[in-house]
Amino acid sequence: MDTIKILLSLTVALLLGALAMSWKGFQQDQKETPPSELAEVQREIEQIRVERERLKLERERLLMGDLAGRAAAVPDPIPVPMVPDAAVPPMAVIPEPSFGAPPAALPPPPANPPPAALAGGDDRAKKIAAAPVVAKITEWVEDPQLGAFATIEVKDPTLRAGVTICVRRNSGILGRLKVAEVTPEGGIANAMGQFPGVKPQAGDDLILEP
Repeated sequence: MDTIKILLSLTVALLLGALAMSWKGFQQDQKETPPSELAEVQREIEQIRVERERLKLERERLLMGDLAGRAAAVPDPIPVPMVPDAAVPPMAVIPEPSFGAPPAALPPPPANPPPAALAGGDDRAKKIAAAPVVAKITEWVEDPQLGAFATIEVKDPTLRAGVTICVRRNSGILGRLKVAEVTPEGGIANAMGQFPGVKPQAGDDLILEP
């Protein structure tokens, strides 16, 4: 195919050269050439022009055929077969782990359960409940260096330093304090033991040991 293109190009070049030479000679000899010879030269020029057009069309036809051949040489894409949904294996369903039934909810602890009486039965509880209030806790403090103590509001003017008093809540006793100081503005009472459970708080009654 490339050889044909080269030959066609050379042929067109030769024809163009011959046409140029003929036209140049025609211009030089136009005055002294008889009309019959001029007509023959014009006929030859027309034939050359027609041949040139034919070669041009042939060249275009060959070029179009070459492009079509190259396009035909490109292989068509291979179609990918579609797999039906039925052929695809379903995904395995992983069961969720079972940890058994959730434990039953525990009942909430009672808020500030009333402390039990230190000793005795109903009689002692009645005595604790009937004991007069000699002071009230205004603030409970637990200091790592000073220990646990309470600031108190004195209700009984006969209360003196060194007296042991009990912290009462409802009809039970939380623990014991020892009065360390009494002033007209109030007093201080130190804890005589640990309060591992319910802690004293502001508002608790302070009574003498029943």
